[in-house]
This record gives sequence, C-alpha cells and structure tokens, in this order.
Amino acid sequence: MTTRIWISMWVALMALACSVQAGMFSRLRSGTTTAAAKTQEETTNESKPAMARFQRQWEPKERAYSFLVPADWIVEGGMFHVDPTQAGGTANSIDAKCDMTVKKDAAGTVLFRWLPTWNYCDMTQNPQFSMSAGLFPAGARYQGMEVRPMPDYASFLQGLFRTLHPTATDVNVVELKPIPELAEVFRKINKAVDDGLRPLGFGPLRYDAGGMTVEYTEGNRRFREGLVTCLMDMRSSAALWSNLHTLMLRAPAREAQQWKPVLDIIRQSVRLNPEWFARASRASAQRAQMSLETQRYIQSVDQQIVEHRNQVNAEIRYEDYLMLTGQEDYINPYTKEVERDTSEYKYRWTTEQGDMIYTDQFDFNPNAQRELNHQEWKLTPVRPR
Repeated sequence: MTTRIWISMWVALMALACSVQAGMFSRLRSGTTTAAAKTQEETTNESKPAMARFQRQWEPKERAYSFLVPADWIVEGGMFHVDPTQAGGTANSIDAKCDMTVKKDAAGTVLFRWLPTWNYCDMTQNPQFSMSAGLFPAGARYQGMEVRPMPDYASFLQGLFRTLHPTATDVNVVELKPIPELAEVFRKINKAVDDGLRPLGFGPLRYDAGGMTVEYTEGNRRFREGLVTCLMDMRSSAALWSNLHTLMLRAPAREAQQWKPVLDIIRQSVRLNPEWFARASRASAQRAQMSLETQRYIQSVDQQIVEHRNQVNAEIRYEDYLMLTGQEDYINPYTKEVERDTSEYKYRWTTEQGDMIYTDQFDFNPNAQRELNHQEWKLTPVRPR
C-alpha cells in the first residue's frame, strides 16, 4: 500500500500542479479581502515582465524530475531520505521525500516551494491502537512518526504558516478555500488501495484538500502567500495520516499579479524522470511497469479533472476551463505534443531541450539575439481549434 501511496504523491506533484490550482492569486482568489489588503492591491501599477526566460533544470539531488526555472534564479534543496535509526522508526523512511525551493533572490522575496510529505500518528480512530493511545500523547514519537491529532486542511495550513514564518506580523488570512478536485483525483488514484481495505473491514481512505491565501509582514515587507495541501486520512486502517501535495508560493503583496505567471509556469512545468522512478522502485519489472503506467496516467489526469468539473457543472466547457484557469493549449514544434501552459503571454518560444521564453513582444526573435542563438528556438503555436 505504501508503494501505491508513493506513486500517488508523484502523480499529484506532476499533474495536479498543472491544473487543479489556477494559480497562486487566482484559484485562491479573495472574496473576503480586508480594507488593508485591498489598498495593497489597488495601489499597485506593476504588470508582468515583458519577457520571461526559463531554463529546464533537473532536481539537483537525484534528478528525480525536471522543471522550468527563470534565468539567474536560485534552486535549493531537493530529494532526501530519512534515516530510520535517527527517526526512531521506519514510517517516514520507506519513500524518498522532497523539499525544494526555487527563489528569485537569496532572501526568497519571490519563491515557489515543494514541501515534503510526512506521516503522522493518530491512534484514536483505530480499534487496535485506541487502547494504547494514552501511552503516546501528542508530541511523542511512534515508529518514526510524530503523534499528532489529525486536523482539517485549514488548521494544518495555518499551523504550517506559523512554522514557516515565526516572526510574521500583521497576519491577515485573505481566504481559506476547499479544493475538492484535488481530493477527488487522489481518491481515484488510490482506488486499488480502497478495494484492498474493504475485504479487511476497513473504510476507504479519506481526503481533505484546500488552500489558503494570506498576507503578512516580514522583514519590513508586505507579502502575499498561497499554500495548498491534501490531507490523507488512514487512521482507521493504519493509525496514521499524511499531508500530500503541499506547496507554498509567495511574492511581495503589491507585485503579486506581476509574479503570478512566473510562479504558475514553474508550477506547471514539472516532468517526472521515469528512469529515476524505476531506480527508486529497485528496478524490479513490476515497479518499472508501474512507472510507465504512472507516466501515462499523468497525461490523462488533467482531462479527468475537466470531466469531473463538467459533471459537477455541465455548462462549463473546455474552453471556459482554460479561460478560467489562465491557461492555453500549445503544440510543441519538436515533439508535436499538446502542452498546457499559461496564457498570460502572447508568444511562447522553446528549444529542443525544453528551455522556454515567454513574451508579449511580437517582433522578438531569440534566434537573432547573440546571447541566445547558441541553440535553436521555435515558436509554440496555439493548438488549432
């Protein structure tokens, strides 16, 4: 079951980051912004950069996946493994974890961060463990897990924010918003796990997904930040719960709309490395096949989300979905594949290696630029309708 859950994490990281959220400041759009927050937004005259150049880079530790990074930005962290002898057990050591930040400067004024998935112990919902729950109070350790009652997504994100920003002041939670689409995709991915639990008398896994938009002051600067997570409830079957697909994005509050397309491009650009996946699965034939199936599944998840939304709200057509999420379909001139990406820019140039330049300048041609023409650039046209 843990292998299946691990695959779920990567499918979510790859595919859901592209579509379930429509962006840091649009999917979690304020409906309850305070007067102070409105003043911050209304006084800005900033717009997105006229041109944005991105280079495709590998996750630095293990080349587990690649992603687009703006030129001259900083990448820190990556994949890591928990030593069970130091953690006091193996529950958080079975699978690799990822904690990686992409940021504009050393201070992280504008940044995107993938946060790791952790297993937490909560014995209260498991009949086999409930009698022992009193021996492991909150804050204790059990099999390498922190003992912690499972919160809802809102409480989890609020606690995470306090951990990430202990010195933040004048904190204003602009919005808390459930993301049922994210929970639904995890439910579909883990259907086989639920099918295996049912004959044992356990109920299905449960999910609580959502996001939070918050404004705060840190280091004499006002920031706007978006956080997203999906909590998976395995308390009844395994006395544990986990935070899946946890992301954090931030920018100065007055520049939020300026940096939104840049952060969205980073978020949408992740590509899994099947070779790494096979190695991490010990190269067994069965797990290698699972990695191939996962990659194929990634390609279908986006469409499943659209179909799910159409079932809930039939009048929303696919073109409306793209418009609402600030995305467009493009044809890669090298692979001929359809790629979904931000629609914030009119022109999108790419290389065979996957580097990108986004611009609104109709007369810009990177092949005519001395600092760029060491490789061939081609426009990626919008998919014909």
